[in-house]
Amino acid sequence: MKTPLKSMVALPTLVTLGNTFCGFLATTYLVQAALHYGAAETIVGARADAHAYLVRSVWAMLLAMVFDFMDGKVARLTGSESKFGVQIDSLSDCLSFGMVPALMFKILAEYEFQMSPKGALVLACFYLFGAVLRLARFNLEADIENDDHMSFKGLPSPAAAAGVASIVYLYASRRYGTDWDEAIGASFPWIVTTLGILMWTKLPYIHFANTLLTEKRHPWQLLAIIGGIAVVAIEPEISIPVLMMAYALSGPVLYVWNLLTGRSTIDGESLL
Repeated sequence: MKTPLKSMVALPTLVTLGNTFCGFLATTYLVQAALHYGAAETIVGARADAHAYLVRSVWAMLLAMVFDFMDGKVARLTGSESKFGVQIDSLSDCLSFGMVPALMFKILAEYEFQMSPKGALVLACFYLFGAVLRLARFNLEADIENDDHMSFKGLPSPAAAAGVASIVYLYASRRYGTDWDEAIGASFPWIVTTLGILMWTKLPYIHFANTLLTEKRHPWQLLAIIGGIAVVAIEPEISIPVLMMAYALSGPVLYVWNLLTGRSTIDGESLL
């Protein structure tokens, strides 16, 4: 006899479409931000309104990440994992974690950091291409029977998007005034380029969500959770970009460590 949950085969798709909706919502906020930037020279307060729309787009992307995290869990809970689910999930991710952060970068780089429109477009497309290639490879290698993997090949697109969004939020929230503007303007293009490259590499990345949620927790995992929550709660605007960049760089560091130690797996899963 089927349980009520297992009969709800459409529920995971609806959750995934929630991701799609949030990606589209974030895009509309970014369009509004660009329009307000365009009117900043003639309308008082338009630039501040543009910052507000950028912040809204970041929150919409964050909600998309929640849906992205939940859809696989719901699919397993309802026993409705499928190749269709894998495909629609990647299409949603391409919007929410590919196009949206690329557009975030283009708007901020062009209107705030005076980068040429063509230069901003090239770098934004470079990031987007990295996300598309990463998701296409994931589709080919995805195992719908085993979604509890402990590692990724290449920087996951949600993590890369979180890195971009956290920097946009740091700038647009204006909590620190203009103190960070020069540093962000100088580093942002390099960060976006690096994230784009890391997504299409096969460098190993730990799946922190599955690692921390596993039943066999180590003491360091609990300490990591508590420490991470404390740091983010105290200084979120600074700590989140730092944590995201640290995770992005963990792939190259882990790869070099594996070469030096001869280790090739994480909990039995190949890293190469």
